[in-house]
Amino acid sequence: MPARQPLRERGAALAVALILLAVVTVLSIFGAATGALDLRVSGNMQAASDSFRQAEAGVAAVMSLVATGPDPFTGVDNANPMQNASGNRLGNLNDGAGSVAMNVVLQVKGGTCPRSRAGFSADLIACDHYRVESTHTAANSRSKVDEGVVKSVIGSATL
Repeated sequence: MPARQPLRERGAALAVALILLAVVTVLSIFGAATGALDLRVSGNMQAASDSFRQAEAGVAAVMSLVATGPDPFTGVDNANPMQNASGNRLGNLNDGAGSVAMNVVLQVKGGTCPRSRAGFSADLIACDHYRVESTHTAANSRSKVDEGVVKSVIGSATL
């Protein structure tokens, strides 16, 4: 004959199992939400990194014009330095060349040069100081890179 259970203990295993099931469910939901947040954060970090690299590519493209022409550093501001350049230097960007806006800004015309003043031609050489700006804009990220450039100009300084 089976042993009789006291009335107080009937259904206790079911209640314990339901509580444990609820705890495991809450932990699973929390884990899934944390995983989704981590995925979104890593996607945003990737987009920001890509955007920064593409903005840097814009600065590099402007700097490459010094060797290949047309020279973007002409003594005036240049809102579109790539306008007369041959070839598409930014064609391989993820978002295309149109996603990067470049600008060359003349900061100081005929200023002092960052070099030794000890020399015969030190007073005959002046320097133009420029800021190269490159801004990349995409659907979910935006980056801006500024780089300073100094160009020596012979014969524009006063004696």
